[in-house]
Amino acid sequence: MQFLNPAILLGLVAAALPLAIHLLHRGRAQPHPFSDFAFLRQLQQNRMRRLQLRQWLVLLLRTLIIALIVCAFARPTAGGGWGSGDRPVAVHALLDLSYSTRYQRPSGSLFDQLQRQLGGLLAVLPSRDQVAVQPFAQRPHAPFAGDRDYLAERLAELAPTQEATDLRAALHATAQRFDQESALAAHELFLFTDLAQYNWEQLDDSVPSFADVRVYIASPRAQPRPNAYVERVAAPSWMLAADAKATLQAAITHSGAGTALDLFVDGQRVRRHSVDPGAPGTIQVALNFSPRRPGRLSGHIALADDALALDNRRYFTLDLPTAITVLLLSEQPEDAYYVRRALGAAALSDPVVKIRTDLFANLDAGTLAGVDVLVLCNLARLSAAQKAALDEFVANGGGVALFPAPQSDLGYYNRDLLPGLTPGRFKNRLGAPGNTANYQVLDADEPHHPLFNDLLASDDHQPRFYAYFSMVPAPDLLPLVRFSDGQLAMALAWKEQGRVALAAFPIDPQWNDLHQRGLFAPLLHRLVRELSLPPDRHAAYLVGETVYRRLADVSMEAVVEAETPSGERLRLEPEPVGGQYLWKIPHVSEVGIWRLRAAGAEVDAFAVNFDARESALAPVVPEYVRSVFADAEVHFLNPGDDLRLAVLGNRHGRELWREFLLLALGLLLAEQWIARAPRDVPVRQAA
Repeated sequence: MQFLNPAILLGLVAAALPLAIHLLHRGRAQPHPFSDFAFLRQLQQNRMRRLQLRQWLVLLLRTLIIALIVCAFARPTAGGGWGSGDRPVAVHALLDLSYSTRYQRPSGSLFDQLQRQLGGLLAVLPSRDQVAVQPFAQRPHAPFAGDRDYLAERLAELAPTQEATDLRAALHATAQRFDQESALAAHELFLFTDLAQYNWEQLDDSVPSFADVRVYIASPRAQPRPNAYVERVAAPSWMLAADAKATLQAAITHSGAGTALDLFVDGQRVRRHSVDPGAPGTIQVALNFSPRRPGRLSGHIALADDALALDNRRYFTLDLPTAITVLLLSEQPEDAYYVRRALGAAALSDPVVKIRTDLFANLDAGTLAGVDVLVLCNLARLSAAQKAALDEFVANGGGVALFPAPQSDLGYYNRDLLPGLTPGRFKNRLGAPGNTANYQVLDADEPHHPLFNDLLASDDHQPRFYAYFSMVPAPDLLPLVRFSDGQLAMALAWKEQGRVALAAFPIDPQWNDLHQRGLFAPLLHRLVRELSLPPDRHAAYLVGETVYRRLADVSMEAVVEAETPSGERLRLEPEPVGGQYLWKIPHVSEVGIWRLRAAGAEVDAFAVNFDARESALAPVVPEYVRSVFADAEVHFLNPGDDLRLAVLGNRHGRELWREFLLLALGLLLAEQWIARAPRDVPVRQAA
């Protein structure tokens, strides 16, 4: 038997009080001779023996009652429980450093509460335990171990990061440590986290087993955590130009309270929008503004600060070209007629787009000089030199839209033309050119690229495709849109720094009526704009990721530095990636606009944002947590709990204080009955 509060046993001194009181009040009888009472002496001796026996029994019961009550408060345990005796226990404490623990309450942040709970645990664990503390967020940090003073000092230095949580990786790291310390019979896992739902809903059957491990979940009290945040920001890339109206689409998740939304571009506020109070949820907000200059702009959308300020801002960069040169190539001038007319109409509202035309016969490196996007209208075949020039154009960042010719040799396409440009391949022709009775339309219900947003109307207004080439799907081939039979209609692929959009159909009235439909001109315009963007334009970086950037006009020997949003400078080195050299930032740790500088001049800028999934702060229910650790013994620790009793009590076995109190109560009833028993023996009357 062991006691969790052994200091209380000092109260056993009080068990001597009944004996002391008895001895102090015990009087010494004074003899008084009296005549002729000798016949009563025998009767008196019998009664005194019974009375003394009753008194000693009552004294014993009172002593036991006090001893049992004192022992009950000392929390006795029995059963040889977990970690009993002098056996050390392997203790692994995981501390959540994700940005959701920054949430502020009147008593401080959630992280402050978790930090205090962990500090209290370190203070009560026996010195023989092997304790390691491992912070984690998007990845597990290096664990640290040592004596309690060292652990407390390291704990005080920790602060929450701006990363999201990867609980799965942290649990795998814990399981590996327990495997390394398998010689110890007892293992305990302490998880100090805010229990935000995202951290747990991402767990699946890949979570390691924690059989024979006692798991403690320490978290702040379950209280409402209202939070508003900017979930995402998007801008259509095909309508951005200086002095022209641009629209940013922002998704705002709010708790129902009203708030203000501000748009900042290049450090200046250009728009404010009020979000009226309403039901909690996500709303879409359109913010219009007119960029004042071309080039790469940076900005952010900001909500009014609340209890979690980090997720109230979302950053973005925009690329506004001064000119986009589009070269239309065809076998004969009439083959590019419909494309030239459609892009010419779109260029009336987009003066950035500049259109040139030429023939396939003139295709060479000189023809492609200064071209941003190349549109190959009904291409049948290229010479080897022309194919090499085209490959180099794409590898250096050019964009290509390829429409095959009606008489294309699919064997040549798959063997000679498409390799080096795209992983796309053609299988065979489907349908019959000129057969207007049978046709396919573009599938508006299947997921499609944003290029086709608002363009896919009802079937009556859809272009009709009487014949097309069957395109073979590939892992690196991004579907842009599909036909109603599920076949790929257009697909996009990267080739080094450039992109190639491959169509499964020619621009030919015998094959389709696309040129007669209203979506033809805006589709080509959007496609040209999309293909003209820098290769890393669509990169969406989150805190904690590794970033690779291409700096086309910077030599490999140049000194390149990354400037963080807080102003810190990091020296970068180029690394070979996929046959080219990219500048690597191993770990982006801050939300905001990161800038790359060479020779003191800014050569690149990109946005880094928080993972919006972490901003959903509703806590997971305890039943779900228990299901994750289905093969372990799970306990929950709340702020204010006595960790010595909660943790060490579980180690030493079943507590017996209830039994001690019940036994004391039984003895008290027995003492009352014995103490009140009749003291006089009735005298039998003489006959």
